[in-house]
Amino acid sequence: MEAQRIPNASSVVISSGNIINWECMKARNFGKSISQSTTEEVKDCLENVLASSQKRTDWDKARSRKSLEYSYPSHCSGALPLTADQNREDLKVTVKAMMSNTEPDVMVDAIERVMKELEIDTIDVLLLSVSPKPNAIETEPIIDHLKKLWSVLEKLVDIGQVTSLGVCDLEKKDLEELYDFARVKPCIDQVNEVSCCIIPPDLNAYSKEKKIQLLTHGDAPEILPAEDFREVMQRSFSEPDASGWHTSWVVRYTALIRCRGVVTLKGYIVRAQRNVDLI
Repeated sequence: MEAQRIPNASSVVISSGNIINWECMKARNFGKSISQSTTEEVKDCLENVLASSQKRTDWDKARSRKSLEYSYPSHCSGALPLTADQNREDLKVTVKAMMSNTEPDVMVDAIERVMKELEIDTIDVLLLSVSPKPNAIETEPIIDHLKKLWSVLEKLVDIGQVTSLGVCDLEKKDLEELYDFARVKPCIDQVNEVSCCIIPPDLNAYSKEKKIQLLTHGDAPEILPAEDFREVMQRSFSEPDASGWHTSWVVRYTALIRCRGVVTLKGYIVRAQRNVDLI
C-alpha cells in the first residue's frame, strides 16, 4: 500500500488561479464537447493543481499539518488582470459561492479567500447557492440555511465588500420569503437551465414586480459531491489520504470587461474537510 503523506490533514484548500491561462486545461479540453459540465471543469482544475504541486511540496512538513493549501503555478495568478489603460471599475467581478457547509464563519472564510486571491476590496455581484443537503444532512429547509448566510452577506454589503447580492434556484415561494426577510434585497435569481427550462409564470411575475433579474446557469445542484472530490484526491494521494473528505464550499469567480463583454478571468477555490479520527 502506498504510504500516507497527509495523515493528519483535516482541511484542504485548493485554488486554481486564472484557468484561462492554463495551457494544460486548454490541452485537456481540446476535442471535448463544449457542453462539459461544471463539475467536470472543477475536477480538471483540482487535478491540475494537485499534479503541479507534487514536486513543490515539502512532504515531511505536510505529514504533520492539519490544514493544507495547494495553489496554481505562479504564471496563473488569480489576481485581477488589469492592463495599463484599465481601472478596477472597468471590470465586473462576479463570485458564486456554492455552500455545502452553511456555518457563518465558513461563509466568511470563503469570501475572504476569494478577495485575497483576486487582490480586490469589493465584489460587484455575489451569488449564493446552498447544497440540497447542507452540512451533509438535511435537517431543516434550505430557506432557513439561506437566511442564516444572507445575514452574513448583508454585513459585507454594509462595509462595502459586496455591492449586489443574488441567489440561485429559488422558486417563487422561497424567493418571496427571502425577499421579505432580507434587509438587502436579492437583485438576481439564477435558475438552473436543465431543471427549469421554462420559467414558471408565478416566478416570472414576482421577479418582474420586485425587479429581480432572472438568469440561467448550468451548475449541478451539488457541484462537487464527496465521491467526486475523493476521486480527485485519489489521483495524487494514497487511498487513506484520499478517504473521508467532503466539500465545504466551491467558489467560482469571473471578471468581465464591462465595455466589451469579454471574460478575462475565471477560477475556482475549493475547501474540503474530514474527521481524521474516523479514517
